[in-house]
Amino acid sequence: MHPFIKKAIELEALKFGDFTLKSGLKSKYFFNIASFFNGQDMHFLASQYFKVIQKANLEFDAMYGPAYKGIPLATAISQLFYVEEQKKIELIFDRKEIKDHGEGGKLIGDISGKKILIIDDVLTAGTAIKETVEIIQQNNAKTVAAIVALDRMEKDANSLTFKENLEKSLSIPILSIATFEDLKE
Repeated sequence: MHPFIKKAIELEALKFGDFTLKSGLKSKYFFNIASFFNGQDMHFLASQYFKVIQKANLEFDAMYGPAYKGIPLATAISQLFYVEEQKKIELIFDRKEIKDHGEGGKLIGDISGKKILIIDDVLTAGTAIKETVEIIQQNNAKTVAAIVALDRMEKDANSLTFKENLEKSLSIPILSIATFEDLKE
């Protein structure tokens, strides 16, 4: 069994039963990455992301963690890049609502002209990744890839996975630590 899947089951981040997902899809399992959100388990999780990112040999200037769960994920992975490689990776994240005081705006961090790696928790229909890519483009930056912990491998009406559709429509690779296929092992 994939170490990430084993840990997700152990932490009850991965639950089995009958669930309705945010996308409206019905599922026999539910994944909640917040079960990893403590120092020890977050380090394990960041290490899993780190390995996949390293293997993909991506070139990027900053990590973008979409609100809310993407923010601690990108933070932990960025810290690991510094500890392991002494690389200072900038963090970018968004707010769910636009701030009209202080530095204002919807984004935290300077994104313009940068190559961005999106860090998110799960890929179901790909809505969050699509929206994030649009935000990145609107702010004069380029998405180089997106990575999630779990790709549910859900399919559209044409029997293509949402990952396949996203990669084609956005022209970026979508990476994952584990997929639905890893659950079957």
